[in-house]
Amino acid sequence: MIPNNNFSVLPWYTSIERQNARRWWLYGRQYPLFTPAGFLLPFQILRRQTSDNTLSYFYVYKADGTFYGDFTQNIASALSVKSFGWLDYNVIIFGGQTPIFPDMQNGQYYGRMNFGGVTYYSEVFTVVNDIGPYLKIEWWDSEDLIMDAGVIAYKYAGSTQFKNQIYLCAEIAKPEYIFEEEGVNRDGYFFPEKMISGKKYRFNFFASEYILDVMRFVRMSDYVEITSANQKYSVDTFLLSPTWEAEGDVAAVEAEFTAATIAKRIGVGYIKALRGDFNDDFNNDFNNN
Repeated sequence: MIPNNNFSVLPWYTSIERQNARRWWLYGRQYPLFTPAGFLLPFQILRRQTSDNTLSYFYVYKADGTFYGDFTQNIASALSVKSFGWLDYNVIIFGGQTPIFPDMQNGQYYGRMNFGGVTYYSEVFTVVNDIGPYLKIEWWDSEDLIMDAGVIAYKYAGSTQFKNQIYLCAEIAKPEYIFEEEGVNRDGYFFPEKMISGKKYRFNFFASEYILDVMRFVRMSDYVEITSANQKYSVDTFLLSPTWEAEGDVAAVEAEFTAATIAKRIGVGYIKALRGDFNDDFNNDFNNN
């Protein structure tokens, strides 16, 4: 079995047997990859260098294998290829910013396409017509991310910016307030040198392995935005803590992040104490009273 080392929000495989729900120990269980109706989530397919960039077909099937439709013309103009010749890679890129499907009913589907003579099968995705209640995470880098295992292209078709985008069935909980301070004790008093206050947000969701694979890169990205209940958060730090359920097909994940809520203050009292004016201030206050 080829190890799952997924780089894409919507993974694509050269064999349909690699779809997550088709693994023998999952017995067909499929945790949803939520997708807005009419859209396809952003994806990239890493392949060896080739000059054949022909899209022969792009079909969509229902999860049970029933043919749904031919969307070759819909997606043809939205696909791009970026070459990394020195790495011997080509990357097929779909930005996912514009709708490519007509109205679709809620349900589970997957894509099948032949590109450059190779047939690819997408992971099963779950179409949701009312995507508003879902939490959305977007993340991207200023430059391409090149790793030993491959590459994620963040600039393509000229200067077009690629953004990863995923939707989760989650709500942000009430924040935790964090407080840090540094200082010295002197003459029975604590004089703070630096005080920092901030907020830490948390949310919980369920995820399959391939989702956690790609969400590793959220923490490593230059830019991260989370949107929930019409509120947008510009994320500074992000952390995932998964715990696998007993069946092993899905993990209960606790995510936490911080946004631009940091307040910092330098302790004036500490500076005065170093200069020796603390006692002067005390004497002046005492004499004035």
